[in-house]
Amino acid sequence: MAEGMMGNPMGAQQPPMEQPMNTQMGGTEDAVLDMHLTEDVKQALQAKGIDVSAVADRGPKEPVVVIPVSIIMNKYQGASPEESMKQFVQDMTANAQAPATEPMPQPAMAEAPPSPEGLGAPTMDRPPMTA
Repeated sequence: MAEGMMGNPMGAQQPPMEQPMNTQMGGTEDAVLDMHLTEDVKQALQAKGIDVSAVADRGPKEPVVVIPVSIIMNKYQGASPEESMKQFVQDMTANAQAPATEPMPQPAMAEAPPSPEGLGAPTMDRPPMTA
């Protein structure tokens, strides 16, 4: 099931479902490395004593999200896993514009305290009353 999709790494130059399968020796393995060998995976392998120097320059340069195909198939019910993936990719790229950013709300201005005149206090524009 996933074997047919391994030659189609997400983020490739062509849309993933339209990219031809790389049939050269190591093509599938290269696609897997380019898709999944993140810096975190490299660090985890090194922590286990595995030398990753041969593939240190491989892998995505940004964080990735891995979603199991079964999750996608549950949401996008195509005739095949590939069809479900195609529907998923179309859905994700249909509105590929960056989300509009809303202006940050300004902090509420502190309301000015009510004027003394409004509370029945004497105004300051006349002399105080004497008894």
